[in-house]
Amino acid sequence: MTAVAVVLALVFGLAVGAGVGAWSARRALEPVVDSLRRSVERERRLVGDVSHELRTPVTTLTTSVGVLERYEQDLPERSRLALRLVADEVDHLRHVLDDMLALARVEAGVHAGDAEPLWLGALLTHTLTGRRHAPELLTVRQDVAVDGRKLELERAFGNLFENAVRHGGGIVEVTLRRSGDHAVIVVDDAGPGVPAADRERIFERFATARAGRRAATGTGIGLALVTETVAAHGGRVDCDERPGGGARFTIRLPISEDIYG
Repeated sequence: MTAVAVVLALVFGLAVGAGVGAWSARRALEPVVDSLRRSVERERRLVGDVSHELRTPVTTLTTSVGVLERYEQDLPERSRLALRLVADEVDHLRHVLDDMLALARVEAGVHAGDAEPLWLGALLTHTLTGRRHAPELLTVRQDVAVDGRKLELERAFGNLFENAVRHGGGIVEVTLRRSGDHAVIVVDDAGPGVPAADRERIFERFATARAGRRAATGTGIGLALVTETVAAHGGRVDCDERPGGGARFTIRLPISEDIYG
């Protein structure tokens, strides 16, 4: 047998071995992957079902707290303090349930309407003022339009703002610019930052930072909804360190084909 024949035989043998190995691996992993897929689907349905079932009692609590707040001035100081604490927690719980339902819808591909061209300068300003933040926090270096669903993007931006307030010591600045064929939104906060080991994990559902930020008050839903919403719009979100301290969250979204052709 010539050297060429030996080489060809070896190549053929390796190819056959690789093919058999790949086929065996697929057969071995198929049940595992199928089980994992079913587990993920069950978890998604559970999130949606639990959130839906809790909406009614939370609505009742919200209404009851609202009634008590009308008579707040008639209550003793200690009772007023307790009422404010309860009102804040009920409001937070209502937002968490809304986020859980929104996350379940996004992961299931159920969207509220079709995407349309949106100018981000106006949308970010509207979201800031709607969340009671000063519109002066926004710096528009270049206004950019994206194809998006307004309510979904507004909730995602709002969650980033709330994250900066609850866990990052407040918003330092929000900037908007264009980089190539993407819009870039940057949210800087004044907190201790996010440890490098946690900068990907915090976007997972029910994950919180292990150190530095006041993670004990978080639920791990808000940032998961941000990343899923941005991904559904063809973009991505990253967490880095802000120069000078704090955390920097950066969203990149593809620009609108209808506007920029």
